[in-house]
Amino acid sequence: MSNRGHDSVSASSERSSQGHGYGSIKPSRKDSFSSPVVAGRRYRMSLPWAAADHESLLSAERNRNRFRYWAYYLPFLSWLPQYRLHWLRDDALGALTVASLYVPMCFSFAIIAQVDPISGLYAFIIHPLVYAFMGSCPQMIVGPEATGSLLVGSVVRQIQSAAGGNESYVNAEISGVTTALAGAILLVAGIGRIGFIDSMLNRPFMQGFICGVGFVLVAEQAIPELGLADLAKELGYSRCSAAVKLGFLLTHLSSTHTLTATVSLTTLAFILSFRAIQKATRSRFPGIALVPDRLLAIMVTTIITWKFRLDEQGLEILGALGTEGSKTPYFYWPFNKLEYIEMVFSTAFLSALLGFFESSVTARSIKPEKQGLDNIALSANRELIALGTANVIGGCFTTLPAFGGFGRSKLNVQAGGTTPMASVLLSAISLLCVYFVLPGLYYVPRPVLSAMASAVGISMMEECPHDLRFLFRVRGWHELSLMAAVFLGTACWSMSLGIAAGILLTLFTLVRHSTKSRIQILGRIPGTKHVFEDAELAPEGDQFDQCLIVRIAEPLTFANTGDLRTRLRRLEWYGRGDAHPSLPRVREEDEILIFDVQGLTAIDACATQVMTEVVEEYTKKGAQVIFCRLKQTQVMESFRRSGIVDVIGGLEYFVDSVEEALQLAGVADAH
Repeated sequence: MSNRGHDSVSASSERSSQGHGYGSIKPSRKDSFSSPVVAGRRYRMSLPWAAADHESLLSAERNRNRFRYWAYYLPFLSWLPQYRLHWLRDDALGALTVASLYVPMCFSFAIIAQVDPISGLYAFIIHPLVYAFMGSCPQMIVGPEATGSLLVGSVVRQIQSAAGGNESYVNAEISGVTTALAGAILLVAGIGRIGFIDSMLNRPFMQGFICGVGFVLVAEQAIPELGLADLAKELGYSRCSAAVKLGFLLTHLSSTHTLTATVSLTTLAFILSFRAIQKATRSRFPGIALVPDRLLAIMVTTIITWKFRLDEQGLEILGALGTEGSKTPYFYWPFNKLEYIEMVFSTAFLSALLGFFESSVTARSIKPEKQGLDNIALSANRELIALGTANVIGGCFTTLPAFGGFGRSKLNVQAGGTTPMASVLLSAISLLCVYFVLPGLYYVPRPVLSAMASAVGISMMEECPHDLRFLFRVRGWHELSLMAAVFLGTACWSMSLGIAAGILLTLFTLVRHSTKSRIQILGRIPGTKHVFEDAELAPEGDQFDQCLIVRIAEPLTFANTGDLRTRLRRLEWYGRGDAHPSLPRVREEDEILIFDVQGLTAIDACATQVMTEVVEEYTKKGAQVIFCRLKQTQVMESFRRSGIVDVIGGLEYFVDSVEEALQLAGVADAH
């Protein structure tokens, strides 16, 4: 032991003597790089080079921190330096796969929104590119969706009906204003850091609305699929609810155009059948998920239509729509269109709300199959800013609203997409489609695009039966009522009414939940001295004569203190919180009131005032009030300033446990 101690001292002295010679001691990597300030303090006086390097280390650290700060808000500063060339093949494959499946769907979304197909392609050019540089989810693909397109189509029809016209360039401007306004709403929300709003919309609400939108989509597209669009417009069914349109279809099936119905229903059957085959064989043949079934449907039906001149037999084709004029997106400032802003504001708000929620769910659901980028963390507020910026810029080029979609994002991951470069490449592919693909769309049958839109609507309703079975199994009657109200409002009236009904019911539930006081009367578990439980859950617990023990297990605010007096009175009179107030009193007048306030972590001024009045009422009746397990300094300071401490007799009536409170009250040994 002594030799080891002597050796240790000698070694220490030797190291100390070497330190005086300089040059032998080198700061550790941790000291010199990860904490330059500490390194400078440690070596500034003892090492000549440390004083010289101290400022440069500090400057380098400040530059790194500044870069991290900007990279947090502009994620491309983080992922671009990390990008590796061998990722390019996988990103290109992901972009090509998504483009082959979803670029044709852009035409369907444009048809739904009552705008030129090129507006749908613009959305796949601008939005993914902007999101790639500003988004915080590397593998999410942003693009137009059925819900947003349907919302735009509804407001376009309303404005055109009021104006008495149907000019395509006006429709494009309406779409641009709606998209830009939705982006501005998200952008303001992101700057205000209110990304938490995505947690306010629960799954039954969203599922009811999505299912309702799917029903509306199927009902609306069934009219052109059967060749009844002109008849519906003539009879005034073009601007009515989906339920009324369904009734129109059932009563006018005899007027169906046979060729149109054959083409559309065959296309729909092919898409649904191929999707069923994909689901059944995906585990054995993963590559089947990459087959562009919709692109094949468009190519085959277009060739058949051109070859046999089916347009001359009454089959409606796309024609020159979207293929004439300049292919380059033109810029215009949508916020100058004041006459549109007021009319589209509610639609833009709904589109922004639903688009952000769907994007948030998508971003949280994506699980990368390959290890990709580092130092990119998902942030709801940055998603708001990224999606808002993308839609504001896109609105300046008359695009459709575009948000993150789970289907195409999952497809991108399955195809190998690893980084935001896949979105950049998708934007480039869509740009090439504008110049080289659009001219070949002249003979695309419109019923085929309607059938593809119907397939989207059917897929939107597929999750509903699963959720219904689960809610019935767990007896979630409130959630079922919410889902039914949203679905019926959307299907039988309008999407605006459905979303309004859902928001009102959700807010009602939140307010009701937040205003309910969760106070309990406590009883001591028999055979114990320090264990107290809710008397309603453990009725065998010991009760003390003329002594009421009340637990406050949550922070108190103006919202949940409104019925505090009523709840306390019920506990005092009946010993239960669920007793009907018309019953006669069953407990004697309490002389001691003990508050267990361990869960009282915060209290606002309104709640403090109510608590002060409650304490004063009990003390005026001659009762002694005691608080136990109060840990929060802020709460104690509020009690001190409000006078509660003085009213109950001083700090000695604030104790550390319920048992101490009982001892202070002189009833600890009553049982």
